[in-house]
Amino acid sequence: MSNLIIVEPDAYLLKDSQVFLQTEDFASPGARPTQVIDKTERDHGYVDIVPWGAANNFPQRVLVDGERSTIIPTALKWQANLISKPVLPFLVDYDDNGNEVLQHCKDPEISTFLDSRHFRRYQRESANDIFWFLNIFPELILSKDRKKITHIHPNEAAHCRWSKQNASGTCDFVYINANWPDASAGDPETIKIRSLDPYHYDLVDWAREANTSTYKYIFPSSYPTPGKTFYQLAHWNGIRRSGWLDVLASVPKLKKSLFENQMTIKYHIKIPREFWENEYGAEWQKWSADQRDAARTALISKLNNRLIGVEKSGITLATEFGTSSIDGKTIEAWEIEAVPDKLKDGQYLADNMEATAHLLYALGLDPTLVGFASKEMGSRSGGSDKRESLLIYLSQLEPYRDVLFEPLNFIAEFNGWIKKYPKLKFRIPQTLLTTLDTGASTKEVA
Repeated sequence: MSNLIIVEPDAYLLKDSQVFLQTEDFASPGARPTQVIDKTERDHGYVDIVPWGAANNFPQRVLVDGERSTIIPTALKWQANLISKPVLPFLVDYDDNGNEVLQHCKDPEISTFLDSRHFRRYQRESANDIFWFLNIFPELILSKDRKKITHIHPNEAAHCRWSKQNASGTCDFVYINANWPDASAGDPETIKIRSLDPYHYDLVDWAREANTSTYKYIFPSSYPTPGKTFYQLAHWNGIRRSGWLDVLASVPKLKKSLFENQMTIKYHIKIPREFWENEYGAEWQKWSADQRDAARTALISKLNNRLIGVEKSGITLATEFGTSSIDGKTIEAWEIEAVPDKLKDGQYLADNMEATAHLLYALGLDPTLVGFASKEMGSRSGGSDKRESLLIYLSQLEPYRDVLFEPLNFIAEFNGWIKKYPKLKFRIPQTLLTTLDTGASTKEVA
């Protein structure tokens, strides 16, 4: 505790290489821990914002690293698609055994909102941000009379930055700019929007009455990760820090280099020196070096024409060899050796498979779901494996749906839908794979 310095709210005190901001109001809902402000933040103009990463470019770096992989964008898209299907309102009750009893809520106002273009866009964009960053910053737009939220607008998570904490430990604003880290809160193009505190106990009344001149708010939602206060850290980020992503990115570069730089030689033909004098007689000694090279080239071309081609497969090649007139020994014969193709041996294949497996583990995806199969790693990709893996994966999606639905649940409360339908819940129907003996290949569940 010796490095913790208590100061007045909003006061800064330099200790070693960091600046500590300590607030005293820890009892209020949504209070935040001590905020640590690195000296470099002041040097880079991060006076009003909480930088995302030391250089305020963490999400931008994540996107660049993700684009290096053929798997990450598609895998995250696959996950996002599972929670960005049409949302349906239900009245949820339970029977005596605790099983859900669902009744579709056919309210025109709710259905119109959920079917609207702006809500569907919010779903698609926010679902991607959830799996890329575990943070979303949707913008809620109020009606003129402040009685209803009429629209929900998605903001790119990578473009959003929190404002510094106030004295009670909450962040009042979100700054939006597509040019981080080469931007600041004071730039003309930076948008500053009031943020709602999800921990506030009477948030609906506060949003409606506390700021009568404000008609739009950011409702932040995130999947919590240990030790992260402002910006959550995606679970798959470990693949970036472990080095496995670098291994996976290096394999195709090495393969490409091999293709570009290796000599493609199919056969090595060994021709005895005596052959040329026997073939061309005394003329061979009279020829210049260029004439001899021309004779060698012509012979190799003739051999290629006789040996290469599909229609020539299985042909017989005959060569001659005799005995020396000097010592009676056998003259060295021709030899034709096949040159092994190292690329056909699957060079770096094991490294690629291992790195791919680690990447899928980090993404939380059963390899069978994306068609990854490896005898060495005990992974199969049959129908039964896919079906069971999908069922297990779908059972793990509920917390991510909660992140997506948290702003929607606030809208339902603000607009009076919960008061009108106390048992109102939002669900995303999922398509489940079934076995053929059920009479159908799929079925829908909410």
